[in-house]
Amino acid sequence: MKCFILAALMLATLASGENIFKINITPEEAQQFLNSAQLRGIGDIEYAPKTGENPLPEARNEKGEFVYMGRVIEHPEDYVEEHYDAHQYHGQDGLGQFAYGYRDWNQGKNEKRDETGKVTGSYKYVQPHGRDFIANYYADKTGFHVEDNRPAHLKQPATKTPAVLKAEEEHFKLWGELAAAAGHNPDPYAAEYQQEGRYQPTEQEQQPYVHEEPPYVPGPEETGEPKGFFYAFDYNVPLLRNKEERAELERLRAINNKDE
Repeated sequence: MKCFILAALMLATLASGENIFKINITPEEAQQFLNSAQLRGIGDIEYAPKTGENPLPEARNEKGEFVYMGRVIEHPEDYVEEHYDAHQYHGQDGLGQFAYGYRDWNQGKNEKRDETGKVTGSYKYVQPHGRDFIANYYADKTGFHVEDNRPAHLKQPATKTPAVLKAEEEHFKLWGELAAAAGHNPDPYAAEYQQEGRYQPTEQEQQPYVHEEPPYVPGPEETGEPKGFFYAFDYNVPLLRNKEERAELERLRAINNKDE
């Protein structure tokens, strides 16, 4: 019953957006926060919400030039200062599990590690052409695996460009000319030349790799019971935006959202 009440209180706290700073807490309490962190977007990344904007604050250097955060702005009327409610969180239970993430105006990431050592995560950001790039990944004993939202044709293996094909043709033409001048003209495509200098893995090295996570062993300076921590907080992020560039990015995002 106590654990249920504690979990309910944590869910309410996280959902309300209240800032949290917990240190030296038990692994069980830390795990409750880690499990509840999904309410902050661990499975569904959202960008930081915009809270407002204003003209650039008046500031000039000794030369009379308009400056913004140390940068000289020739035409301040072309810019605005936007404000975003960014967020980050991070927690560990002292036994190997963790969760962390952040969100900003155009990017975000979440990652967690469970009691088995498996790591899962996702990240998202706005590309220059306005489309969101989204990747989901996990890492376990079988290695690292990732899937993203790129169109299928962009995931095809690389192919030789016309320039590469032309370079190959010129290379083998020169090969033949030099070989003929030397009185010996081997076939450059022969297996003996294709394999020359190539690394040959051993039979053991060809076996599928299975990672074994070693058990955690406290160091000599680590004494006492394991402790965890968790923090989550929002913070204001000012952002310098060029009005024309912002309008173009918003136009591109509107097109991409319509296509999707």
